[in-house]
Order: sequence, then C-alpha cells, then structure tokens
Amino acid sequence: MSALATSSRPQPPTIRRRARRQAPSGPPASVPLPCRVRLEDGRTFSGRLPAPRHRALQLRMLHAESDGLVELTPGTRPPDGKVQLDRRKHACHYLPGGAGKDEREWMAPLLEHAEQIVAGAYARRRFAGQPREEAFVGAAPRSKPEGGKHAVTHTRWLWVDVDKPGELPALWAFLAEHPAQLIVESAGSGGVHAYWRLDRPLPAARVCDTTGEMIEPIERANLRLIHRLGIGPDGAPSVADRQCAERARTLRLAGTINWKTGRYARIVQADLALAPYPLGQLVGDLPDPAAPPPVRYPRSRTAPSNYPDPYKRIAPADYFEILAGIMVPRSGRVRCPSPIHPDQDPSCDVGQDASQGWTCRSCGVGGAIYDLASVLLGGPTGQALRGEEFKRAQAYVRDAFGELA
Repeated sequence: MSALATSSRPQPPTIRRRARRQAPSGPPASVPLPCRVRLEDGRTFSGRLPAPRHRALQLRMLHAESDGLVELTPGTRPPDGKVQLDRRKHACHYLPGGAGKDEREWMAPLLEHAEQIVAGAYARRRFAGQPREEAFVGAAPRSKPEGGKHAVTHTRWLWVDVDKPGELPALWAFLAEHPAQLIVESAGSGGVHAYWRLDRPLPAARVCDTTGEMIEPIERANLRLIHRLGIGPDGAPSVADRQCAERARTLRLAGTINWKTGRYARIVQADLALAPYPLGQLVGDLPDPAAPPPVRYPRSRTAPSNYPDPYKRIAPADYFEILAGIMVPRSGRVRCPSPIHPDQDPSCDVGQDASQGWTCRSCGVGGAIYDLASVLLGGPTGQALRGEEFKRAQAYVRDAFGELA
C-alpha cells in the first residue's frame, strides 16, 4: 500500500513477513534497514538506513521535547525464553531528554547508551560466552530515575503494541483514519508498535470534578485505542496488548536486536510532517472498555502491610515490575515468574497490596517480595527461604529499590 508520498492521509505500510527463526547472532549493525520517512517540509525518503540511524530517529521523535528523563532499559532474552527486563535502579538507566537542549548534547549520551546495551555492557547473564541483550525505551518521560508509573507525570504520545501479523488488519483500518507519526516493526512475531503524537502534554492523573474519582488519562486513552482495535463485526476481543497501556511501559528501540528472531527492529514509517493530534480528535469518540470483573486473590504467605520491614510494604505490582520486569494488568493475572515453569497461559495471581502477595495457581509457588526475588535467583520460597538463600534475596531487593527508611 502507498504510504507517505501519495496522500496527506498515509496508508499503513505492508510489513514484510518472515519466518520465525532462532539465530545464533543478529545481523551486523552496519547492515541498512528499510524505512520510509516524510520530513517536515513534505519531502519523502524511502530507502535503507543503518541501525544507529533508526535508533536516533525514534529517540528524536519521542523525546526531542521531553523535559524529564528518558528510560532506556536493557533486557536479557535466554535462548528459547522470554525477555527479562533489568529495571534495578543501578542498571535501569535514565538520561535527560531534549527539551531546551542542543540535539548533540542530549542525543549522543542516549545513542552511546543504546550501543552499550546491545554490546552487552550491562548483561548479568551470558550464553555460550555471548550476551543476548535487547533495548527498550519509554515513550513518556520520567520525573525521577525510577521504573514505576508514579515516575511518569505526563506524556506527549499515545501508543499500542500489536503482536502478530494476523492481527494487523485491525490496526491498518484504524490508521487509515488516524495515521500514526511513528510505526516500528518489533522483529519478533511479526507485529508492530504504533505511536501517535499529541498536540499538548497529557497528565498522568487527575481528580474527576463530579465524582472525586482519581482518573489516569494516559492509561484510559491507550486503553481506548486498544479496545477500538478489537471491535469488529464478529465481536472479536482486542488484538493489542492491554498491558502496553500502562504509562511507564517501555517498548523496543528500533535499530536494536530482538533475540527471539535474531533480527533488528526497524522504523517502518516516520512522518515528521503529520500534525499532532488533539486528544479528543484521536480518542474522544472511542468508548472505554468494560471494567474487568473483580478478582479474588488467594491467601498468600505475606506479612501485613504495616510490617516494620519497609520492603514488605511495597505493593506487589510495583515489585513485580522492578524485580521481574512484569507489568501487572488490572486483572492481576500474569505468567508465573518462576524460570522453571513455562507458563504459556497466565496462571499467577498478583494481589493489590502487600498483605495479598502473589501465588501461581498452577505450580503453587508464591509469597511476598523476598519470595519473588528468590524465585528469580533460582532459590526457594516460603519456609525454605532462610539463611544464605534469604540473604541473597534480601540483597537483590535492596539492590533494586535502594535503601528505604
């Protein structure tokens, strides 16, 4: 389909489908990757650019006006495994955005950091002596160097993650009416990430004047996009990833390797001439998804929320995100974090507060924050978590969260 050169309403591009494969290594970073770019003056480039240029273009579009910190995070993907984000404070990196700065001043550190990630400088594990590191960037700036959603105060972008090629027609149909400024092929199962720029910053939270309810506009807007992609004549469920709606979500950086296939993610289309959207024009006429049914959490072996250990007062969703790199959806159901449990269908229930903890209904593993840390380290949980094993888990938690009063 035609894209940027033929119409002021660009049509979504055709994503090149490739068979999934497990490659021992990715292509050299110098191999040019195809993309289409419409410049501010309307001229169109359609050709190949080196991987670092793809990185720079995505970072420039997302964060040239960011007045906070850009989260650029490493993640490790074991062979035949799922990616494990490393969002510990000392290893999850936050660098200044571009607001009020010369591009060379803020862009160079980000590009150098991305290069260090893919080279394995921050890898905690290696496989056959080689790192398998992937790079992820947050679309929203952070107000402080933390990975949780409370570090996000606003965004200039909305986004969706469509995982599979067969689900792309719903996205293309929406893009025909609401073209995106940025589309990135994730180089995994054949899906893409789409980003829409807003004409003004969207705050992270506000209080409803009529009900006094706390509203999270970023998540609400992203969920409207996700819900819209799932509405069809057959009433099919949403095809986009609901967990992607969370405002602190990180998505793959173009021009970096996806070790699921050994290929580089790439910018499919970037439109620098497309005007940003007023929020109402983009999602104002889209309905909110139905609220998920209430979840009954199982009993878990946790301390009460007023326990004197400050780490045991951290909400499970927060410590799942920081320790395991798992974003907990509203339903509270995620894949089991145990590395020895290949949980294809999510079977782990995560509570809302520290007194509820987490439990996998399938394998039975569960507990509180130190139990999760121990599981990630390959250790025991529950009453078996003591002695040196407990000290290892405790050190892991303190390393991730820093010293808490």
